[in-house]
Amino acid sequence: MLIALTFYFSALAAAPYENATKVLLVNPSLKNDPFWHKVEIITRQAATNLHLDLSVIHGDGTRFFQLEELEKYFSNNTNPEYVVLINYPGHAKITMDFLNKQRVKIITLEQTLSTQEKRSIGLPGQIYKKWLGEIYFDNKKAGYLLAMDLINSARSANKKAVIAGISGHYGSESTLRNEGLLKAIENNQVDLAQIVHANWSAENAYDKTLKLLRRYPELNVIWCASDHMALAAIKAAKSLGLNVNKDIFIGGFDWTDKAIESISRGELSASVGGHFTMGALAMLAIYDQENNIAHMPFVNQEQGSFSLALINQAKLKRYANLLKQQDFSHINFKKLARLYAEEQNISTINLLKMLNKAKITEQ
Repeated sequence: MLIALTFYFSALAAAPYENATKVLLVNPSLKNDPFWHKVEIITRQAATNLHLDLSVIHGDGTRFFQLEELEKYFSNNTNPEYVVLINYPGHAKITMDFLNKQRVKIITLEQTLSTQEKRSIGLPGQIYKKWLGEIYFDNKKAGYLLAMDLINSARSANKKAVIAGISGHYGSESTLRNEGLLKAIENNQVDLAQIVHANWSAENAYDKTLKLLRRYPELNVIWCASDHMALAAIKAAKSLGLNVNKDIFIGGFDWTDKAIESISRGELSASVGGHFTMGALAMLAIYDQENNIAHMPFVNQEQGSFSLALINQAKLKRYANLLKQQDFSHINFKKLARLYAEEQNISTINLLKMLNKAKITEQ
């Protein structure tokens, strides 16, 4: 399936639409990263559907390599009209200064910077006039959503929730998700064992889960900041003889294919996701910009670009066909752009319902 998709998109890249707007997506991760690979596939699909000429480079998970790849791309190619990327912590100003010199329009994804580094680049349009906006979702709200579902699962099994958190790295994305977890713990007066950091690594998450379960025998909820780590936590729990989704409830983020399969098997309790659409939403924003549509999906002081959604076994039955698609070739992104523009409060968008509405093919 993936080989066929790769060939399909390579063919499209070789024959872009005549006079199509040129866009560069900077995938910040490795080519085989399960989450970012899905982001890339769906972004390519959106670009094709919206008649945009999309190129992709990869940052290989480091700010230094990402900047090198950007510099290499601009040295060897005609400048695109738009660049879509995540600002790596520690390199935001350097990257924005570089792109500013290239005189390209910029759309950023997520919010990963410290308060101090945010001040150095300002808000979109302030210091960098061609920085159009940012696609952003509420990580704190998402962390709370996952924690509440896991707490309720424990309660349904007549257990008093005792929670451990396996977070990602020491950055704002992880911190905000952790804050959501802590808010749910405080609001429900349940016990927190410990929050540890596994740096998004499945191997680290596996080892730390074993240590947590041995340190806290009463532990029955493990909240994870990614599906990749959550699946490793499941493996660790099972190695100790625990029945997942009965003795212990484990959830993560990202809606990865393996996570959806795990939910369908009754192992992973829940996954919060929808943010694999952020690159596609950037394509919608470019489509809006090029077609003079004022209502674009950018974050502002009052709202995020959309809210993440939670999938558990009950919801999976309803949205199985949508979630198990490897790509979004069944989504009409022009129709999705119109649906998005009709929303008055984009931060409360029910992404699953909106994607369902946009499934009818319409050219």
